[in-house]
Amino acid sequence: MKKSLIAFAVLSAFASAASAQSSVVLYGIIDVGTAYTTSQTATGGNKSSMDKNNLSSSRWGFKGSEDLGNGLKANFQLESSLAVDTGVAGSLFDRNATIGMSGSFGKIDAGRQTNLAFDTLSQVDPLGFSFPGINPNVNLGGLDNTTFYSLHGASNGASSAARQNNSIKFAAPAVLGGLTFSCMYAFGEKAGDANASSAFGVSAVYNSSDMTAAFSYSQLKDATSLSTMRAYTGGAKFVVSSDWAIKVSYAENDVNTTKRNISVLGVGADYTLSPTTTLTGAYYADNHSGDVKGKADYFVGMAKYAFSKRTVAYAAFTYSKAGSNVAADTDMGMITVAGNRSATRTVVGINHSF
Repeated sequence: MKKSLIAFAVLSAFASAASAQSSVVLYGIIDVGTAYTTSQTATGGNKSSMDKNNLSSSRWGFKGSEDLGNGLKANFQLESSLAVDTGVAGSLFDRNATIGMSGSFGKIDAGRQTNLAFDTLSQVDPLGFSFPGINPNVNLGGLDNTTFYSLHGASNGASSAARQNNSIKFAAPAVLGGLTFSCMYAFGEKAGDANASSAFGVSAVYNSSDMTAAFSYSQLKDATSLSTMRAYTGGAKFVVSSDWAIKVSYAENDVNTTKRNISVLGVGADYTLSPTTTLTGAYYADNHSGDVKGKADYFVGMAKYAFSKRTVAYAAFTYSKAGSNVAADTDMGMITVAGNRSATRTVVGINHSF
């Protein structure tokens, strides 16, 4: 009996050690709010709605890693979008589907994943990438607008260019106390033309206790390989004090064949009113030139209250004013529609992560 107990204890120890070497986590974010948006028709009609993606995009997924020894790990991530207002999930693992390795050499992932312009702006966006459906840095700077950005890169017209299929992303280990370099390449997979529908990018990020600075450059080809879109993004976040943080960002992209140029300048600040309450103000200047001319000014005020580390209530007010009521201008206004030069949006909601 004593020997059996000893053997059981040893086997249990080995089983515990083996399970500790690998892990799989189910995670997600559920975000929903009620919104009231003015001037949503050419005649000025307003709209009441329940919106699924406000403080952040709703999602669910799996991620995990296996310890291979000597500091080397195998990693994977599978992530899907989720429409909380209807309960409908997006295409399976449409947000992320990668497998990779990490170690002293850095980190490498292969599959479907966000581009480097998107990654860069997510770290310096004045709103922290909140309201992704109507955030200029997400839609225009991060290339997540299907109308403008579906024809370039490895999405092959099936989605925006924010996420690239068939891609490899490498991040080098930090040097000089916080400087990280990354590069990314997406295969267009067209026989006889390696450039068609391909994408390439490089980025640099510096992190310290009181500052984050980031920059990226990306180049994406269309299916003919004749049209090239170039994207430039950059910005910084400054922690001024324990109460204040200031963010500034700039994104620009252009297409050589159509001469289209779209840019977004963003500035904003976070104020920590209390350990549970944060106030944020942000301004974006959106511009479209080259093929057509359009512009808009975009203002957002937001308050967040943290019930816990995982549950946050929020309220926000947005005001957008386009250069005119024509589509070229209102497209830059995010919440403005053709026929109306300005619009407002008020939303109250809750966000929970697990």
